[in-house]
Amino acid sequence: MFKNHDESEKLAPKLKDVLSQVQINSVLYSDPFVKAGFISKLVSEVKTSVLYLDLDLLYSGYVASGTIASQDNLTLYHPSKDTISDILTEILVKASTSQVLVVIDSINGLFNILHKKDVGKAVASIIVLLASITRVTKSYIVISSMARYKKEEGWVLSPTGKRFIETKNSKKILLEQGKEGIIVNLLGDSGKLLLPANSIPI
Repeated sequence: MFKNHDESEKLAPKLKDVLSQVQINSVLYSDPFVKAGFISKLVSEVKTSVLYLDLDLLYSGYVASGTIASQDNLTLYHPSKDTISDILTEILVKASTSQVLVVIDSINGLFNILHKKDVGKAVASIIVLLASITRVTKSYIVISSMARYKKEEGWVLSPTGKRFIETKNSKKILLEQGKEGIIVNLLGDSGKLLLPANSIPI
């Protein structure tokens, strides 16, 4: 999708310099393929263990097809309604004992798979618990959300329209497709950077 572009003269920023270790990194997007490109670059750069909860299976599809090379430090989880609790417990335990990168991809899928009466409270509780644990081990937590901005309501999940879960301890990162790669908008800092097409593994 990206890597066929000839942008060899451009240097890509290191995503570890974009992400926060003390905040939840909320990655917002409207195009799932742009999100997959961003996360594939992130995972390719990380040296610590990556605990990847893949709820939309897009990234897993790229790995299964060989488009993205599987990495020794990557653990991919494919939860079902029956296994989600055990998988979340495993992720929490691992994140509490060593520095890791936790990827929840995506929050929309987490809403769908939990499917409880008070699902909003359940999802918020999981995020807060993960954030508190990862802060202790100086780990990174990245949570992707397909979302759109509505003037009256702010960020809402797409296409469900559910209210976007916001915490004071979050850093919003908006992804957009640009002519030369992925535009990364750091919403709180009013800054932008470009991930050149040639730097993205897919």
